[in-house]
Amino acid sequence: MSQPKTRPRNRRGEGGRLREDILRTAAELLDGGGEGAVTLRDIARIVGISAPSIYNHFADRDAILLAVVQQTFAELGAELGAALDRAGPEPVTRLRAFCQAYLNFSLERPQRYRILFGGLWNARQAPSVQPQAADLGLDVFALLVETLRACVRAGRSTSTDPTADAAALWVALHGLAQLRTAASLFPWPEELLERLTNRLAGLTPWP
Repeated sequence: MSQPKTRPRNRRGEGGRLREDILRTAAELLDGGGEGAVTLRDIARIVGISAPSIYNHFADRDAILLAVVQQTFAELGAELGAALDRAGPEPVTRLRAFCQAYLNFSLERPQRYRILFGGLWNARQAPSVQPQAADLGLDVFALLVETLRACVRAGRSTSTDPTADAAALWVALHGLAQLRTAASLFPWPEELLERLTNRLAGLTPWP
């Protein structure tokens, strides 16, 4: 049986690199086997450190998962922003691009997407990280709200409450993302995303 690798001791000032290695390893375990695959023992084994060494950088497993979620929301935000940039200035085109990019992210990285809305938002399940977890995803939601508001300003949406309607649209996107992963054999209509966006965002046709 091969012996677990031993990580060379970090030089002074290199502790941040070990933290990133722990975080990267946790994300890789998540991608490979879901949230249940992320254990302190396996992280330590792969990184090449003792399990107690992790506590110099993260208080517990929930703190590691929180960091992975924060990183994943940042990646999602970056991809949504890039999709908006590619879409150009027309508001409805931008909203559709946002919704498509959101769905693509969920389909391409199902384990990462699933953990975004997992136990970290439940105070009873992860009390140690609740102060930091309270604002998870709010920047992504704010981007959706502003994208919808641009449609209202351009006269392309009848929404009278963009925040509430953006929340409804997010609920629909999340439901579609979960169902598309769970029921991949279902004959999903090709225009389903467009229909959801039109109705929940109150989009109007060009006059």
